[in-house]
Amino acid sequence: MKNVIETEGETKEEAIEEALKELGVERDRANIEILEEPNKGLLGLRKSKARVRVTIVDHESMVVEVIEEMLKNFGVEAAIETRYEENYLWVTLSGESLSWMIGHHGQTLDAIQVLVGAIMGCKLKESARVIVDVEGYRERSQKEVRAMAERTVGKVLARGEAISLRPMNALERKLVHLVVAEYGGAKSSSIDTEPNRFVIISPA
Repeated sequence: MKNVIETEGETKEEAIEEALKELGVERDRANIEILEEPNKGLLGLRKSKARVRVTIVDHESMVVEVIEEMLKNFGVEAAIETRYEENYLWVTLSGESLSWMIGHHGQTLDAIQVLVGAIMGCKLKESARVIVDVEGYRERSQKEVRAMAERTVGKVLARGEAISLRPMNALERKLVHLVVAEYGGAKSSSIDTEPNRFVIISPA
């Protein structure tokens, strides 16, 4: 399987899409270099196409190295598993006595995720879509958030008035917005700034 390819197109986007298609990867798993801008030339003559080089980036190996170094500094051991889900790279840690890495309402885990994301962003020179989980905490939390959002939508529709939810991280807020979008007659919006940002669900 190729890890790097150069392609041409009438536009940069066309060349990029062709390269991603041939490599079989999503945009967030690739490094894109613009080798040549499209040029119509003088009076439309000697027209040149856009040319790009796209390289597959091994995010999994990179994030595992970051996590391993972090665990070493913490003085703990844990098994590390990675997977892609909806264009996010999930990193799940499992082992003994890791509950402290979760913290109250996942606050410690959120801080670790922000740190890992920042380090990955520096390495990639772009934002990294990484989710760090410990012992399946985030998966359980997502189920609880979905159930809470569904209950709250029901109350909003029944009472006809807005209801505010507790402060949540960006991942949880996104899930709430998706749940609300599944229902007619209700809408949602995020209010305040991190780490106190929360969602209000109100009648549409």
